[in-house]
Amino acid sequence: MTKVFVCGRGGSGKSTLTAILAKFLISEGMRVLVIDADESNRSLYRMLGLQAPYSTLMEDLGGRVAVKKAVFERQNGSDSEDAKLHVDDLPRSCVSRRDDLAFLAIGKIYKPDEGCACPMSALEKGFLERLYVPGWWVLVDCEAGVEHIGRGVWRHADVFLVVLEPSHESMEMAKFMNGLAKEVNRPIVTVVNMVDEDIAEDVKTSVESLGISVDAIFPRDRRVASANLSGQQVPLLPDFVPSLRACTEAILNKVKEGA
Repeated sequence: MTKVFVCGRGGSGKSTLTAILAKFLISEGMRVLVIDADESNRSLYRMLGLQAPYSTLMEDLGGRVAVKKAVFERQNGSDSEDAKLHVDDLPRSCVSRRDDLAFLAIGKIYKPDEGCACPMSALEKGFLERLYVPGWWVLVDCEAGVEHIGRGVWRHADVFLVVLEPSHESMEMAKFMNGLAKEVNRPIVTVVNMVDEDIAEDVKTSVESLGISVDAIFPRDRRVASANLSGQQVPLLPDFVPSLRACTEAILNKVKEGA
């Protein structure tokens, strides 16, 4: 089981790359669970070409109040449940699945004044702690920024996959994330997304000038942009396969090195 936390700035395309990477892994004969941990995202299941689950995990467990109660009880030691969870054990109401591809969303914010996302983070931590799916890849599409590190969710990651786009702000994010990854002793794989061919070398040089190696570069592509605009599933393009393979190999190598 390889747990990959896909991180990045808002607008970097991390959800799109999560979906494309999932499709690539499936094409390579892998089994993949995609976890939507972004309380604002609404379309990751569509990018994967799946139907929306009937509910999120939080809704299936009874909503925020029920989750808060469960978290409180667990913190006070009254919940001794330590059973492992497999994909096959999850309620069908909160899982969308096609063959060896499964999708689950932790929770969403739907209304004004619903409060912070802390209960969702607590639920995510508890879920990932109990998740046991040998032989599967687990891709966690994190919320934008570094909330997953600040709230301690990072402890359940095997590796951070940081997605950048060609901008100064994204480079600063990469530098910050690289420092945080070292601090929490987690390997990091860095990819740059939506790169025009004529600036690819400049982008690579800029990132590497920060002391960060670039593991893969993904080109800007109208077909991907068109699919996102129309709400269709993102295509697995042959042009992307070399970068996807490089990304996958970097993940496996860095997880192995850190084992």
